[in-house]
Amino acid sequence: MIAAALAAALLALGLLVHLALNAVRATGAAAPPRPRITPEQARHAGAEDMRAAWLGAQLGALPPPQRGGDAAFVAARLAEVPRADWDAAALRRHGQLLWSLRPAADRAGLLAEVEERLDRVAAMLSDLTGREFDIRLGQSDERCLCHPDPQVRAAYLAGGSDGVDAVMRTISEARARGRQDTAARAAADSLARQRNAALRALREIDRATRARDDHAAWDEQARQLGG
Repeated sequence: MIAAALAAALLALGLLVHLALNAVRATGAAAPPRPRITPEQARHAGAEDMRAAWLGAQLGALPPPQRGGDAAFVAARLAEVPRADWDAAALRRHGQLLWSLRPAADRAGLLAEVEERLDRVAAMLSDLTGREFDIRLGQSDERCLCHPDPQVRAAYLAGGSDGVDAVMRTISEARARGRQDTAARAAADSLARQRNAALRALREIDRATRARDDHAAWDEQARQLGG
């Protein structure tokens, strides 16, 4: 009887072990291995994360992508060039709209122009509002920060530095572009004033010429009548 009980216990233990092994195999099959991250991918991710965090900090809540929008619509939005006299609300509306149109811009081959405009708008907002950007927001990918490969961790941080450098270049370029735009508008205003003055002078000359001609005609008519 004891032997029978022992055999039953061993059978139950074997069944439990079998079930446990099957559960482990099923868990392993259900959870695919994590994709491998190379240092090059980590560096690219670090730069992209930094830029995305900076854009979000300047533009505010980024809207979801729009399903519609064609090339003509995207081009029309790009034609609305930000001016130096735009306030922060107008700049954010422009930037948020362009952000939502990125899928349409990609389909239309205009994504590079949209991305460049987004950077410029964010740089203008940075100067206008003086809002500080916390660099730590751009280094948030735990997969890279806590990766077991030290080269991946270092590459991710280096990519973040690349992103900061790109942000600084964008701000400098936006400032230079703003100065150029201001100078161009001042030159256009000055040229318009000169042209308006020339047109006014031409009208005055025309009036004087007509008055002189009318006077001469009256004199000639009077001469003929008196002759």
